[in-house]
Amino acid sequence: MTDRIEIEFRPSEGAILRLIGLVERRGFEVRGVDLPQMPTAGDARMDLTVQPRDAGRRMGTLCAQIAKIYGVSAVRAASMAPAFEAVS
Repeated sequence: MTDRIEIEFRPSEGAILRLIGLVERRGFEVRGVDLPQMPTAGDARMDLTVQPRDAGRRMGTLCAQIAKIYGVSAVRAASMAPAFEAVS
């Protein structure tokens, strides 16, 4: 299953590398990255589409670890259900 994580953070040198690196090290594959424009100056937002590398990976644990990174102010996760599934 693919999930989306919305991360609000203070942009600083190396911030995006720290975030993506943690996701990869925790056993999730980054499938997409989006950096939408924020309405307020000073903060940035990154939307990551991620997929666990195995069934033992938990989205709640990943979000808790992301929230501990320096400069992160908010983390939200949303499951992305498949649009359709093939029936055998």
